[in-house]
Amino acid sequence: MDKKMNHYILIMCGGSGPRLWPLSRATRPKQFLQLFGDNSLIKDTYNRFKKFIPVKNIFFISHQKYLEELKQEFGKSVPSQNYISEPEKKNTAMAILYGTTIIKKLNPNAVISAVPSDHFIKQGSNFQKDLSKAAKIATDTDNIVTIGIHPTYPNPGFGYILHGSGKTELQTVNRFVEKPSVIDAQILIRKDAFWNSGMYTFRPDVLIQELHTHSPEYRPIIDALNISTSVVTARKIYKLSPTLAIDKAVSEKTKNLVIFKASFDWSDVGEWNAIWQHLQPQPEGLSLLNNQGNYVSVNSKNCLVYGDKKKLTGLVGLNNLAIIDTPDSLLVCNLHDSFSVRELVKKIVEDPKLKKYFLTNYDRK
Repeated sequence: MDKKMNHYILIMCGGSGPRLWPLSRATRPKQFLQLFGDNSLIKDTYNRFKKFIPVKNIFFISHQKYLEELKQEFGKSVPSQNYISEPEKKNTAMAILYGTTIIKKLNPNAVISAVPSDHFIKQGSNFQKDLSKAAKIATDTDNIVTIGIHPTYPNPGFGYILHGSGKTELQTVNRFVEKPSVIDAQILIRKDAFWNSGMYTFRPDVLIQELHTHSPEYRPIIDALNISTSVVTARKIYKLSPTLAIDKAVSEKTKNLVIFKASFDWSDVGEWNAIWQHLQPQPEGLSLLNNQGNYVSVNSKNCLVYGDKKKLTGLVGLNNLAIIDTPDSLLVCNLHDSFSVRELVKKIVEDPKLKKYFLTNYDRK
């Protein structure tokens, strides 16, 4: 069988994107937003894969409350059986385990790339080559393969990966450092650390064995899924499942994780500064998000603006700010501290009077 027919994509799309509040909400999170054009981030992700992966091999796994949004986004272009519904949010380890087991039962020879749904990627042909290379390595070895991103600046909102040294392109992973300070990020970059792309390619048997070995709390779940992957089983096992990222459950513990440097441009566009970095700035570094809004500026620079096209935003003497105006909320934050919007959202959700501003969507009309 053609190896391409054995390559499957598992797109993880259950996150709520709190760092992009007030645009991203629990009811309509980041992956469904149109930030860089007419397509949502998840639509761009799907289009990127369907250029070199058969449509029947592209699966989505998401919390059940996002299924209707997914189906509206893709219509009949995605087979109904390719939507995998999670009854609860239990982070990426459980999502990958559940999706992997379903795909394994469809094709025992599968090799799977588990990827986020909401990243920004340029050089699509290079991305295709890199992911196909990762699939070949995973097919031919007992390794899990990840792709490292060369950092362009010390972003404290990203995870970093320290790797082995040597002349070969493929390196062993030595250590993960999650969301360091700016100073520590600068040190990591000097040590040639990569940004963590969150993309993993593996054979199902390898991934499941690694979970079984390094996170024994998943063993009864693995046993149950071997018997059945039904909706009824999913409800039961998700109640038992710990809430762990795949990095914590496997990546930080295994000796069988290898990495190579990406040949494409990447960002997780997970906070406003990362988005500003990827926009084409107008004079003085001022950027309008997806041409949405109206502004006039005096003595201002390096700002990101989003608002109603019928409303004028005036900027005077401002620098390094994100000004994000929606019908029910206004965010003004320092771009260099925009990763802390997550903490702001946490305070909003903890306040009974304010939680509606994240847990419900605003009127987009």
